[in-house]
Amino acid sequence: PFYVDRITYELDLMAPIAKPFRKAIDIYCASGDWAMDMAIKYPRTLVYALDSLLNTSHLPLRIPENCKFRMRDARDQEGEFDLVHQRLGAFRTPIQEWTPHFAEMRRLTRPGGWIQMAESDGMVVRAGLETAKVNRWVEQAALSSGLNPSQLMGALMPTVLGAGLINVECYDYSIPLGEWAGLRGQVAMRSYLEMVESLKEEIIDMNRLEEGLFEETMEMMKMECQEEKAELIMRVICAQKPPITDDLWRTTR
Repeated sequence: PFYVDRITYELDLMAPIAKPFRKAIDIYCASGDWAMDMAIKYPRTLVYALDSLLNTSHLPLRIPENCKFRMRDARDQEGEFDLVHQRLGAFRTPIQEWTPHFAEMRRLTRPGGWIQMAESDGMVVRAGLETAKVNRWVEQAALSSGLNPSQLMGALMPTVLGAGLINVECYDYSIPLGEWAGLRGQVAMRSYLEMVESLKEEIIDMNRLEEGLFEETMEMMKMECQEEKAELIMRVICAQKPPITDDLWRTTR
């Protein structure tokens, strides 16, 4: 097992990967916080930030030279990455597509490289009335795409193991949401809001929300999280792609 000497939402690098490493990629990078943080902390590593919904106008003016943002997929980069990272991406992938999605993450990883995921069921703990409403919205939107939030956490491990990965480690922890928890609470809230924002169209359509009600509710939810000291439960999974010899052994059995 590997051990973590500190718990922060940024997570940095929890996979027991040898440093320095050459290439990393962040799937569903959203605002790119993780990718840019990694690029700054590991200047000898080339970090790709990938997201088909990337809004380049929201990116900071100064981006580390070793951090590259892309909207297209990475089909031409098979087995190139020492680390493949995903955070809060499960809600953007219908459960019936999990198997090919994890297979794609495995394909991008070099033999002996690592995959690191940080996922949540999206349900805020210690929720006030408006936050409970957002919880219901998230659950409804997830169910509409074939994903049951109550089953999400339990479904991750079998899917990872089914992808032929080894040395799988799993760690659950509570993440504070909001300014009450300082910088890590602010980072967590920003990532959570990006996740909910990715479901905005489905939420508005399914609940027939009047114009502006979504934004108004989200603002009240943020205030409640501050008052209630809300948290989000995260599950981090790290898994290794077998070395070449092990991989060949598995495919020839």
